[in-house]
Amino acid sequence: MLQQYGRGHCTTPTLLMEIYAKCYRDPLRRGLGLMLRRPRPVFLAGVNSVHTWFMLGPIWAVFLDGESRVIDVAYLRPWRLHSARGATGVLELPGGEKPPKKGDVLEVVCV
Repeated sequence: MLQQYGRGHCTTPTLLMEIYAKCYRDPLRRGLGLMLRRPRPVFLAGVNSVHTWFMLGPIWAVFLDGESRVIDVAYLRPWRLHSARGATGVLELPGGEKPPKKGDVLEVVCV
């Protein structure tokens, strides 16, 4: 699910990750997200906050800026709320996976 590879001749110590996720862009799907579903990778475009109301398990919320750089990572149990200033999208990962770190650059592949 997560593939990691180096940035080549990049001068900053970042890691580029390719993540395969279900992408939700419309407001209704973004609002429902993973409610009453088992956690799986989901990308919510155009949001800077997430909630875990009615979720069946914990998730990692990975907040991305406009350049797909990780600006915040939060471990959220059910019935929590989190936001990040400057985020333009949120990647939700199952709680059992290892999340990317702040500063990593991600490539989200919609499936």
